[in-house]
Amino acid sequence: MPLPANLESKLIHSHIPALDGLRAVAVFLVIIGHFGFVMVPGGHGVMIFFVLSGFLITWLLLKENERTGSISLGAFYKRRTLRIFPAFYAYWLMMVAVLVATGRAVLWPHAWSALFYTSNYYSAINGDPNNGFSHTWSLAIEEQFYVLWPFLFLLLRGNLRRMTIFLACLIGAVWIHRAILCYGFHIDQAYIYAAFDTRLDELMVGCLLAVLLKRGSLASVWRAISSNVLLPFVTIALLAVSIYAGEAYIDRYRDVVGFAIEPLLFAILIVQMIALSSTRTWGWTEWRAIKFLGRISYSLYLYQQLTLHAVRHALEAYAVVVQLSAAIAVTIVLATISHYLIERPFLKLKSDSPRPRKGLVYEMAAE
Repeated sequence: MPLPANLESKLIHSHIPALDGLRAVAVFLVIIGHFGFVMVPGGHGVMIFFVLSGFLITWLLLKENERTGSISLGAFYKRRTLRIFPAFYAYWLMMVAVLVATGRAVLWPHAWSALFYTSNYYSAINGDPNNGFSHTWSLAIEEQFYVLWPFLFLLLRGNLRRMTIFLACLIGAVWIHRAILCYGFHIDQAYIYAAFDTRLDELMVGCLLAVLLKRGSLASVWRAISSNVLLPFVTIALLAVSIYAGEAYIDRYRDVVGFAIEPLLFAILIVQMIALSSTRTWGWTEWRAIKFLGRISYSLYLYQQLTLHAVRHALEAYAVVVQLSAAIAVTIVLATISHYLIERPFLKLKSDSPRPRKGLVYEMAAE
């Protein structure tokens, strides 16, 4: 059975604008949550990025394998390096410079762990020090994924059915691993939240979604969940119940159950947004301004850690809505500067190597 027409018509294009919209939603969940609105699930903005990253990277690899009969690891890592490192290391240097210039201490073990993309395990073991490098734990998880997954993909690419089984088994193994850590060893939630081995399944759910769609599997499921513009509201409602109510009924719900089922719901939401993005209800995901915010979401994620509390402190005499508006504006300005002065010039260097069609390189730096 073929994929539903409204889904397939979007997937055949090299660029999927609705996913820019989802990236914008994800980064603003993070921004508003980090600003201090504790009821806004900022951590789930990161989860959206994880699932999207797994999906888009795998979709890129699948397209390359289909087009060329193989994948180039060298080209993949060149693209990743040019996409991620310049903006990140510019932020790292700026953050260190700001701390030194203002006479504040630099927590060097944390800073070095961020520099080498291992800060997720620094936070997992030592806790979050809540400084300008705190958010780099998620970037570390994404980078560790980028290092490992292409090699596994290369081994499995000849048989997508085998890849599907492998991914499903790996996801299930992480679920069991988390449950054992939580209920058997009573590992602290900080480790569960930040470690690669306990969050890997969220990226793998995105990988699995890409493989299933490429194979045309579960077509009746995709048709059912995208048959009506109201169905994404059902998915969002289920997410809300899980996020806000689960902990009241099950001990360590988020770490064991929530982290298992919520990525699956986000994967469903991704399919729904792609399929329904041409409708009036969900067409906002393709608005020009929203797509722009999605495209600069990496820099938005980087600089929000520097701007939010600084602006809030500077405007503490004003209403919270003024503080938040100003903080968002400053963050967008810095992210736009980073995007045009740092990211785009380095991305142009990719033209020196064989280049996938525009859009397949959605180039998620991850957040």
